[in-house]
Amino acid sequence: MYNCSAATSYGMKKRIIARLDIKGPNVIKGIQLECLRVMGKPDDLAQEYYQQGADELIYLDTVASLYRRDNLLNIVKQASENIFIPFIAGGGVRNINDIRSLLSAGAEKVAVNTAATKNPELIRQAAKIFGSQCIVLSIEAKQVAPGRWEAYVDNGRQRTGLDVIKWAKQGEKLGAGEILLTAVDRDGMENGLDNELIKKVTEAVSIPVIASGGAGSPQDVVECVKKTNVDAVAVGSILHYRKFGMADIKSELKKEKIAVRQTVNFSTKQNKTGQKYDIKNYNKYTMRHLTGVTGLAANKIRTEDAPARFKEEYPKGSADLGVIDYKINNVRSVLRAFQKLGKKVAIVETPEEFDEVKTLVLPGVGAFGEGMKALKKAGLIESIKRQVMRGKPILGLCLGMQMLFFESEEFGRNKGLDLIEGNVVSFKPVNKIKLPDYKLPHIGWTKISAVRRNKTTLLSGIKTPADVYFVHSFFSQPKDRSIILANAEYGGQKFCAVVQKENIMGTQFHPEKSGEVGLNILKQFCKIAKI
Repeated sequence: MYNCSAATSYGMKKRIIARLDIKGPNVIKGIQLECLRVMGKPDDLAQEYYQQGADELIYLDTVASLYRRDNLLNIVKQASENIFIPFIAGGGVRNINDIRSLLSAGAEKVAVNTAATKNPELIRQAAKIFGSQCIVLSIEAKQVAPGRWEAYVDNGRQRTGLDVIKWAKQGEKLGAGEILLTAVDRDGMENGLDNELIKKVTEAVSIPVIASGGAGSPQDVVECVKKTNVDAVAVGSILHYRKFGMADIKSELKKEKIAVRQTVNFSTKQNKTGQKYDIKNYNKYTMRHLTGVTGLAANKIRTEDAPARFKEEYPKGSADLGVIDYKINNVRSVLRAFQKLGKKVAIVETPEEFDEVKTLVLPGVGAFGEGMKALKKAGLIESIKRQVMRGKPILGLCLGMQMLFFESEEFGRNKGLDLIEGNVVSFKPVNKIKLPDYKLPHIGWTKISAVRRNKTTLLSGIKTPADVYFVHSFFSQPKDRSIILANAEYGGQKFCAVVQKENIMGTQFHPEKSGEVGLNILKQFCKIAKI
């Protein structure tokens, strides 16, 4: 039995994730990944679970090879329109370019499965370019003997010959930052998660693990969290069938003194506790919902789902804000967040375009060295420095904040923009911190606490402590501690979460994925920049 309440002592919270399995234009759900039923449209359900208070979303394209290659990409882009929490995207991810495209479209993390089993080096290559925190190893596990599970691919249809526990360890060694563990035998059965499997995997690795498959009630989630060292639980059936909502699950966890993110349920839909479905005739449910929640036939794709909808998704020209695109960052989600605030935003990729915007935003989801290499290749380093020295406000987000500093120790010594004096360092190794839930990368919702505030800081009007979303293994150490606006704590290590040095500002977390708190921080940046 794990002491789950210990998480509160150093900031980590258990995450409850909504899982959306995709087939063509629809969210589907099955029994042991078979007998698929249509549940609704991805954007409808994603919006619903966001309003309920989901901590993250997972999108998995179950038949990516049979449909358009851009199907998942468009779904992720659509999600970034109005959903400001993190999402993982996976299914049909074959190479580095696929990962880059999904991150640019708005995903925080990308799940790899089949391609990684065929070419494990893909994990190492992806982690080096994008950072371990972006790469999720998806494992579909089937029990083959007592205490033994084999990894499958192709939605649980094809054997790989890989032992699940050994494959999880190898994935961590190669650089995966998180594991999505699906118990195929339990999927859709709603008779509880495979806690024996989950316990073995979480004890074998020191990276976060998301458990999926089998949750039929909030009590099942509680039991999993209490019996294993899992970091997050992904649920599908009980949400899709509206048997329980996010609030029900989190309420049950809180009763057991298990730390979870406090959320407000804005959904107007009612649960249907105890609702039954006929496994022998699942088409009854499918057809009823095609004319209910979705209002569309299963084989129809909405006009706005087509690539044409995103034809002008990256505006250019004069604007209030210029989001710097250096090809390994999540520009779309940042763009949409500022547009949500009513600001005119442009994507800037050249030094000439910097002059056309009033402020600069430097987002990032990759590794420090690769980020700086990409800025250098685009010829942007000196231009960024010149614009900032002239007094133009700049906001660095996650990796973008780290690159504002002098140097990072990630994958060797790498020079940064040197706009803030200080270095970027790693959290202490897992074997040095004797806490049950301490794992690296640091992924999830953690409270920030203000240490300095006045009328002209990023945190003015923001009530702290407040939960925001982090995904990182490194953090910045400013030499001048007076520029630190807020700290956070993980594994007993206090670290800098927000900085402000005159017109130079940064957040170690992703405000564009931190719900209303994050949007309010972005709004405050606009006030400071007078736009």
